Amino acid sequence: MKLSAGPLILILSVILGQGSLRSAEYYRWVDENGVLHITDNLHNVPPKQREGANRIQARESPRTPEPEPKLAAAPRKVSIPFERTGNIVIVPVTLNNRQTTKLVVDTGASYTFISHALARDLAIDVSRNPKTVPFHTANGVVEAPLTNLESITVGGMEIKNLTAAVHDTTPDSTASGLLGLNFLSNFRMDIDTQKGLLHLEKK
Repeated sequence: MKLSAGPLILILSVILGQGSLRSAEYYRWVDENGVLHITDNLHNVPPKQREGANRIQARESPRTPEPEPKLAAAPRKVSIPFERTGNIVIVPVTLNNRQTTKLVVDTGASYTFISHALARDLAIDVSRNPKTVPFHTANGVVEAPLTNLESITVGGMEIKNLTAAVHDTTPDSTASGLLGLNFLSNFRMDIDTQKGLLHLEKK
């Protein structure tokens, strides 16, 4: 099944506070077979497709001070099979080395989001942390509490000490949240929709 060149990911609009913005660039192109690809490395785009590749600017908001994420020892590059619901890409993840679930890949989300149910499964009490992050939803602006995850692992690629927001926001009922830029920006990323693979490579 071929995927149209429409949006592949949910763009979650986090409200921007004061200070400078960091940004990440992604390139989207459709090959000669009509298959959509997304990558953060222009050199991964075939030369014939580079001129017509669509550049996506994903802007990150200034972060609330948080522990520095650490990239654990892992393979240099991995390819993770993903599930697709329409234009939504969903990958299996392991949180805190014990809880396996599914998250939506979202390059428009500054933070990784987990649901309240998943937070409870991880024995996280969000009431103990007064820090929140504001973001837009269809029903207006909400404040999501922040928590610190011991680790997030995707296909053997592990990031330790990562901040996540807790809120029930996901475009697919089979997923327990969003895999955001504070995880994804640690890697070179390529989404191959034809093979159904998410490629992650250490920067």
